[in-house]
Amino acid sequence: MNAKISCSFRARSSFFRLLTLSLACCLAGVQSFIPSILGQGSRLPKKVKGTKLSEDRRVAHVLARLTFGARPGDFERVKSIGVDKFIAEQLAWETIDDTSLASRLKLPTLGLAQPVLIEQYTPPKPTATPSPTPVATPATALPTTATVSPQEPKEKIGASMEMEGPESKLGNGLQKPDTIKALPKPTPPPKTPQMVVSELQRATLLRAVYSDRQLYELMVSFWENHFSIFANKDADRYLLTSFDRDSIRPFAMGRFRDLLGATAHSPAMLYYLDNWRSSVPRPYPATKDKPAGVDGGINENYARELMELHTLGVDGGYTQRDVMEVARCFTGWTIQKPDQEGLFLYRPGLHDNGEKTVLGQKIFPGGGIGDGERVLDILASHPSTARFIATKLARRFISDEPPESVISRAAAVFLKTDGSIRETLRSIITSPEFFSPGTYRAKMRSPLEYTAAALRGLNAETDGDRPLLDLIGRMGQPIFGRITPDGYGDRAEQWMSNGALLARLNFANALAANKLKGTKIDPLPLTKPEDVNARLIAARFISILLFGDVSSPTRETIEDFAKGAPDLPGLKGPMNGVSYEQGGSSNQNVLYVTQLITLVLGSPEFQRR
Repeated sequence: MNAKISCSFRARSSFFRLLTLSLACCLAGVQSFIPSILGQGSRLPKKVKGTKLSEDRRVAHVLARLTFGARPGDFERVKSIGVDKFIAEQLAWETIDDTSLASRLKLPTLGLAQPVLIEQYTPPKPTATPSPTPVATPATALPTTATVSPQEPKEKIGASMEMEGPESKLGNGLQKPDTIKALPKPTPPPKTPQMVVSELQRATLLRAVYSDRQLYELMVSFWENHFSIFANKDADRYLLTSFDRDSIRPFAMGRFRDLLGATAHSPAMLYYLDNWRSSVPRPYPATKDKPAGVDGGINENYARELMELHTLGVDGGYTQRDVMEVARCFTGWTIQKPDQEGLFLYRPGLHDNGEKTVLGQKIFPGGGIGDGERVLDILASHPSTARFIATKLARRFISDEPPESVISRAAAVFLKTDGSIRETLRSIITSPEFFSPGTYRAKMRSPLEYTAAALRGLNAETDGDRPLLDLIGRMGQPIFGRITPDGYGDRAEQWMSNGALLARLNFANALAANKLKGTKIDPLPLTKPEDVNARLIAARFISILLFGDVSSPTRETIEDFAKGAPDLPGLKGPMNGVSYEQGGSSNQNVLYVTQLITLVLGSPEFQRR
């Protein structure tokens, strides 16, 4: 059998085995691992004894949970400085130099003030062009095209079309070369609001891949999903950039009350949940041309989601009466011309200034904009909010069903520190529960996390543009694409389906084969000169991408694939003069490495963190 065909057949067979294995492991969890790698020694112990992770697994664990994925060399660095120091370093995100990221974020919309962004990226409205009125041609008018009498000789025809004067020798109306005008440059496509959304999506992916402030970027992603806004709701296409830049990023590791207040004032949030239209009903009398009626009205959308999704939780102890009272408190919180300026505006004339009672606490009449601020104070300091936020953070960083002990401890820290996100998070990621053996690879990566982990693990160069963004969407997580305000789920079942896992394998194959426009990998520098056969090359990439720790079924799948590789012509290892070109290569060494990387990225271990 032809070597290339044989290798492809083995790869397809292995892909199907891994797809089945990945789905099964997503359902059951990968809790047991065999440390040997295709016969090579592993850095990780054969068994997890007692109630603690080994030091190597602690390193692997923090890199999987506190970053979007480890880069080559990260394991060695964290092991060198120690897990505790790495955690402290990431929590103190402001001290991490991240200037190298700036050169990758040269996206013009990210820094534009809201009114300027709207002005520049609103397509011009088409102007109606009146149809020309037909005009009768006078009998004496000159013909618009040359006419020739049938009797006129051909020589005269040519002569009559020549230019007169000194330039006539060029003939047929042609000009001298030095008088020819340059063609106008093509008109660039008009700027559109979709460009604004696309650049924000690109920035999200680029930050996940290249930022050294990995824990901070994870928390930005966490809060943008917690305060979820659908990007393609009309004016939110313009407003979401400011939401990310001004409402989330400055407060992602600060005080929860400040973060909550920033989102409450955000035009993107007010528009998405319709609060910008909410006002006290204003009756007007009948006139001779119009019957009596009511202008405005209270909209409860934001008030309900504020309590159910942003603070207390669905079981947080509020009632429908509380929803109505909170909605009254936020009347008049609106937007100055959403499609022109897009800035927060409080309009006193639209506010309900009557007395209100929220969660048993009286809000006195005449408070104006302070009514809404008072509600935010009540909610941010409520015990139900502390527990709700602690639970979501524990679910993100520990397991789909986090232990009650860590939730209670984190909620207590939240209340004690006046809602300090940093300290609440610290209590979770330094807890015994975080480092318990049962948490190791207990979480499934979301499509964004999976994509970023693959790019980071292979030292990819990417512009983060549409090919990658579209693939993340096909895996089930369009960035800022959740239509409902509840955000994407953070349990494994959110991402589990045959179609979603197949989309991941398709992404892995396209990435490994360099078939993604704007993205390129070069895996050859990741290998070493001593990697002189298929088994050693496989061991190298398992070590790089999986910290050398694979389950028995995964090991057997990759080992079976590697068995046929020595039959490939000229296999001496990737370091021995093999090129790795854009779009792949006919060289069998490159074909093997491409398919090997696909298998490792498609393994159930890489699906999880």
